[in-house]
Amino acid sequence: MRRVLALVCAAGSLAGCMAQEKPKATANPARVTGLVVPTRMDPRKIAIGPNASVKYAIGVVSPAVVRLDVVTEDYLQGQARSSRAIGSGVIIDDQGHILTNFHVAGRARRIDVTLSNQEHVRGKLIGSDHWTDLALVQVDLDEMKRRGLTFSFAPMGKSAEVELGEPVMAVGTPYGLSRTITAGIVSNTDRFFDETTIEGYETGWFNNWIQTDAAINPGNSGGPLINLRGEVIGINTRGVSTGNNLGFAIPIDTAKEVGAELLKHGKVARSYVGITLQPLQDLEKYYDLQGNQGVLVASVEQDSPAAKAGIKAEDILLAVDATPVNVRFPEQLAYVRKLMSDYPVGGKMMLTVRRGGTSSATTATTTAPASARASDITVTLATEKLESVVTEEEPIPQWGLSVRDLTRAYLREQRIPFTQGVLVTGTRPGSPAERAQISSGDIILRVGNRVVTSTEELQAAVAAWAKNPKAIEVDVRRDRGELIRVVKPEAQ
Repeated sequence: MRRVLALVCAAGSLAGCMAQEKPKATANPARVTGLVVPTRMDPRKIAIGPNASVKYAIGVVSPAVVRLDVVTEDYLQGQARSSRAIGSGVIIDDQGHILTNFHVAGRARRIDVTLSNQEHVRGKLIGSDHWTDLALVQVDLDEMKRRGLTFSFAPMGKSAEVELGEPVMAVGTPYGLSRTITAGIVSNTDRFFDETTIEGYETGWFNNWIQTDAAINPGNSGGPLINLRGEVIGINTRGVSTGNNLGFAIPIDTAKEVGAELLKHGKVARSYVGITLQPLQDLEKYYDLQGNQGVLVASVEQDSPAAKAGIKAEDILLAVDATPVNVRFPEQLAYVRKLMSDYPVGGKMMLTVRRGGTSSATTATTTAPASARASDITVTLATEKLESVVTEEEPIPQWGLSVRDLTRAYLREQRIPFTQGVLVTGTRPGSPAERAQISSGDIILRVGNRVVTSTEELQAAVAAWAKNPKAIEVDVRRDRGELIRVVKPEAQ
């Protein structure tokens, strides 16, 4: 079960409440085709200390920070509704790509970008990844060129080199207040949170966080956390709703890796194994383990690759292929999760586990290495694609429905036997779907003689029906049973 912490995702919703400011010219803009900023020193030669220049760092990064006004769309009772939000972002290259948060722009229908000189341009979503709460946006370069507009981009630092107590600044648009800078220090370099969700989307599984006391408020999300060299070391993401001076940023090393995948593919493909891991803190003696060795398998999901390979709860995972793993403390969990998820989908993964009471080495599909102890078990499994419980909603306007693609993750969470179909998320009052007594939570299996396994197939089936609308049978699954519903045109 995923735990939802009392964290506030700092995507503001103040659109329409802020007065429009008059654009101002900037003295030293950058050209669209390259970076043109005031001459600056080699960042690596700048010592971070009491004499480091805050003004220098701000002068380097601030021209690359943007405000994002985002329109998103969701569905209530099968009907679309729009909402507006304000967030932040930072331009990271000379092609106008902007790093921001998934919860800011990852589901955007429209994005308006306000540059540092207060000029507005259109932006488009390149890709998003809710697992790390990151998204990649790009400014409309044709519009920039046509209007003679320019921009700067920010230098990237290395979050692996960030030190506890290091002075940092957060730049962004808290509560719609553009070009706001707050200052503080790095309060923790490796903060762990258990899995959390954003509007039902899982996040925070594969990275720890940089904690800072620089103020991060709603609207700061997606903006940069910078050091005194003027380097981006994190993407500001969240704060604690019940505490002051508790802000958290995604490390830039994570953001750079994910951003590269989003630029190339628009998404990040990850592998799924199906085990929940637990730190071994205070449990080594109980399981007769040496210190700093292995990680506890707390549970194994039914019908998952791990379950099929014979992995069991209370096994001690010792190694992934030839890489030993060690999770004594919660902060070490993200590394092991990422190690496993980085495998190619469908790739072969060898897991070495220790099982109490096992007296001889056994295998699933491979032979255990000679070095394996009698109590060690080595199995090989084929990974599956990591799926979210939640997928994007799609409308079926002819029937007054909103639907989602069905995933194995959803079926596992709801303890529904595996089936293929499309999940109904809402019906419009008085619509053909509601009159046919199709309800939220139903799984549509078949329309007439056509089996449907995706929202695209359902849309195609309904579009074909709409050309000659008449009463048609629709098979649905509800509460482990199947029902037949009859959808009729509006006039009948």
